[in-house]
Amino acid sequence: MAILEASEKVSPPKLDLVCALFPVDSAGMSANQSGSQYHFKGMLLVAGLLAIVGSFLVDAPVTDAFRLSAPDGSRQVARWISHYGDWPPILLAGLAIVAALAAGKKYAAARVFLLILLAGLLTGLGSTLIRSTTGRTRPTTPAPQGFYGPRYQGRWIIGKYDFSSFPSGHTATWAGLAGAAWFRRRSLALVFLLGAVVVAWSRMALGCHHFSDVTAAFVWGLAVGPWLVNQLEPTVPRLWSRLGLPAS
Repeated sequence: MAILEASEKVSPPKLDLVCALFPVDSAGMSANQSGSQYHFKGMLLVAGLLAIVGSFLVDAPVTDAFRLSAPDGSRQVARWISHYGDWPPILLAGLAIVAALAAGKKYAAARVFLLILLAGLLTGLGSTLIRSTTGRTRPTTPAPQGFYGPRYQGRWIIGKYDFSSFPSGHTATWAGLAGAAWFRRRSLALVFLLGAVVVAWSRMALGCHHFSDVTAAFVWGLAVGPWLVNQLEPTVPRLWSRLGLPAS
């Protein structure tokens, strides 16, 4: 819990979607220094997009290498991780942590964790909305592999499991949590990042996603999570006060 209490001391500046990748401390910077920082973050965003493109080039062999076909212990572990690493369990566990912090009168830490939780979950929700419309086949889908958009063979496939692979919603949620926590407490962000890696492995091991699906989810989560933190930051204190909880 000390991880969260220390995070309240940090008050990062407002960031746009490019600057959200890493913090910018503009105090004391010259115009050239500030421009260089912005340029560097733009390059990181481009690198993320190139990572997605690169993942498609090695998609089939990497996806096949991670996929577990035999019903052994590793596959059962992957099923367990995939089940408990999904949106509803994360929400319930996150709210339990917020409640425990509030019960211990660590209100500032509870508010920070609630902010991170909401940003991460909304990042995952955004990814789910995208994958519901891309129409990409799962690795196990019997139809020819590809992106079909919202319709396939004259019928709507929005939200159909077999046609909603890109990007991975599980991975995007955990990457969003990591991105959201990065500017509050990086040790906590690293825990979420490890969770994202493990969950991504489980989704590929079960044949639920391609390598490019989880790669795109990482880029999406790490970029959108921090941006959402800044959008939600004014909302959480108002929500907190409506619940009748002390500020500190």
